[in-house]
Amino acid sequence: MSIDIGFGGVRARADGRTGLAAWRTICREHPGIAKAAALYLAAFAILVVLVVNAAVALGGLM
Repeated sequence: MSIDIGFGGVRARADGRTGLAAWRTICREHPGIAKAAALYLAAFAILVVLVVNAAVALGGLM
C-alpha cells in the first residue's frame, strides 16, 4: 500500500504492507505533514456535519 500526501508544494510518500503501516511511516518521517493531513480531514468532517445539520434544520433533506 502506498500513501502520497501533499500540502503547499511539499510532498510525502510512504510505502507499507498496509495503509496503517504507510501512515505510521509518514507520521514518523514527516510529522508536520501528518498533523496537517489529520487537521484537514477533521475540519472537513466537521464542515460536512454542520452542512447536513443546517440542511436538516431548514427541512432540505426531508
